[in-house]
Amino acid sequence: MYRICCFMLAVLLVAGCSKKKGDDPASADGYYLRFKADGVQREYKQTTTAHIYYDADNLTYHCNLAATLTFAGTTKDLMTLFLVNKTAFTTGVTYRLSNGIDMEETGAVMPQVMISLLDPQGKPYTAQFLPVTGLQFDDKAEVRFSEITDKYVKGTFSGLAFGVLPERKEMKIEEGSFYLSIF
Repeated sequence: MYRICCFMLAVLLVAGCSKKKGDDPASADGYYLRFKADGVQREYKQTTTAHIYYDADNLTYHCNLAATLTFAGTTKDLMTLFLVNKTAFTTGVTYRLSNGIDMEETGAVMPQVMISLLDPQGKPYTAQFLPVTGLQFDDKAEVRFSEITDKYVKGTFSGLAFGVLPERKEMKIEEGSFYLSIF
């Protein structure tokens, strides 16, 4: 159920909140999210957005970074990075999935970074499970901001995401970078 909610949020963010290339003067070079998935270069430029907000109920800051290959690509070629933190996001800090963040309202512990990816065939991959003693979860995700302004964010990311249970096919995400408009 959690995976479905993550993908639904990603679809809503990308489809309803994105800016087109000409909407902002800062977009002269074009917004993008680039990465290698199992060694294959991917670049999503058509629909991109970053949403940063404060969740007063959980006393946490959230950042959702999303991009698709095409506007119609909300069922395939979609990447979303979800971040949560107790303090405002800053440059020069590496945010990691393995860092658990306590949510005040629910008492849950959330990973600091999660990845949701729909590959070109529409197969879902996620990096979302915190390390648990006695269970073999190798999910990894890291995000590092190099610039955060009121108009855009830039940075890098990487991860190790997995397909759905029970197979949990591995997807290595490397050399990720983003330049996304703030919504």
